[in-house]
Amino acid sequence: MTDDADIILVTEDAPFDKPGVRLLTLNRPERRNALSPDLVVALTEALWAADKDKDVRAVVITGAGEKAFCAGGDLGSVAGEGFLGMHDARHGFVDLLRAFRDIGTPTVCAAQGHALGGGFGILLSCDLAVAAEEATFGTPEVKRGLFPMMIAPLVYEAMPRRVAHGLVLLGDRLTGAQCADLSVVNRAVPQADVLETALELAMKLAALSPSVLSLGRKAVYRQFDMPFHTAVDHMHGQLTLNLQTEDAAEGVMAFMQKREPSWTGR
Repeated sequence: MTDDADIILVTEDAPFDKPGVRLLTLNRPERRNALSPDLVVALTEALWAADKDKDVRAVVITGAGEKAFCAGGDLGSVAGEGFLGMHDARHGFVDLLRAFRDIGTPTVCAAQGHALGGGFGILLSCDLAVAAEEATFGTPEVKRGLFPMMIAPLVYEAMPRRVAHGLVLLGDRLTGAQCADLSVVNRAVPQADVLETALELAMKLAALSPSVLSLGRKAVYRQFDMPFHTAVDHMHGQLTLNLQTEDAAEGVMAFMQKREPSWTGR
């Protein structure tokens, strides 16, 4: 069994020679990396810790083992907690989904295996995603009498409504290749190439201004729920903030001087 201290493996950039990238590995391979309350809390804390570390410019999330990135919620892990206890434990997943949107550090999912239920929700929460071509993705829990309530907003945001209905109402699954065709993931590659492809995307993120990416991604997520006129006014104000950063000035100067920019993160 996995020790609770190792439920999330944190790998800094050195082993992969990817400066600025932190790798987080869901580490319950014996349970197909199912989302126990402890794992959910540990991942939430790991995201916030990465966001507070100024040396981390991108986060990659993957799963231990080859079969599953994450099999979804581990309902058995909260058995015996009582009705209210189980309700409160499930709210930890809400906190996790909020963390993906509230942090400023961009995230990349490396789904080397199946991502189902809550695991699919994690993939959809990441800014970018790479999937194994033959792995499957979806919300099959409806076939067990459980509606995918908490990840439904992510599913319907990420894909056409009728495709989303097929997943949510029927429990259909999509392959990684189909997810790429629908732009649900950025890349679908052979399983052996998933992590390296995700790390390459993370390195591209890490090469950009961390302050501008943080400001921009937060602004984008906040405007999603705004009426159009409110959204464009909001983004107008965010552009003014962007133009006041040192990195904006450096980026323009580097372009004019035909050199690579040197970001300060300010």
